[in-house]
Amino acid sequence: MSTKFLFFDLGNVLIRFSTDRLFKQASAVVGQTPQWVFENLYSSEMLRLAESGYLSTEGFYRYVCELLPGKEVPFEALLAAVNDIFWLNEPMRPTLAQIAGTGLPLGLLSNIGPWHWDYCRAKFTEIFQYLPSNHVLSYQVGAMKPSREIYAVAFQVAQKVVPDIKPDEVLFIDDLEKNVRGAKEFGFDAILYFFKEHETLLEQLESRHTL
Repeated sequence: MSTKFLFFDLGNVLIRFSTDRLFKQASAVVGQTPQWVFENLYSSEMLRLAESGYLSTEGFYRYVCELLPGKEVPFEALLAAVNDIFWLNEPMRPTLAQIAGTGLPLGLLSNIGPWHWDYCRAKFTEIFQYLPSNHVLSYQVGAMKPSREIYAVAFQVAQKVVPDIKPDEVLFIDDLEKNVRGAKEFGFDAILYFFKEHETLLEQLESRHTL
């Protein structure tokens, strides 16, 4: 098996994030408890709507305002509160640069909503210099990992870059077992990544001759 295309997940692979920080920061903006923020702004249904492309950034803001009638919620402050929760996964920086240096085609395959994507795209330029294109984002394609549909879109992206590629020549790195399992069921090669065990990732990449 040889790797001809590599997809990275974004959250907790290339960058890390804190939902506790989001709850605290957003609660200060909207004047509610962190628990209220969790239940109303970060529920599984809200995430599904955002990450499936059914809720725009403006739509999210209108939703928050409707939940809090009579209260002025500053748009920019709310966006800052829910976005300023990410930081670079430092061990991945040299690894990404090394892989990119081999010439292996790279892309992103991520469950993400529009406001988080816009923020991360602007903030983490050191990542996106190696990943300028080939982005498969759930909110843009209307499907989320681990559904078969999003892996099918990812394979189509890989085929445009490497026309003769086979599914098992696509490698995917993700931090959630269900997403790795879904990728393997589609036919991809996949690695389950834990940022605390970065050396294990390096070993697996070396065994696939991608470093």
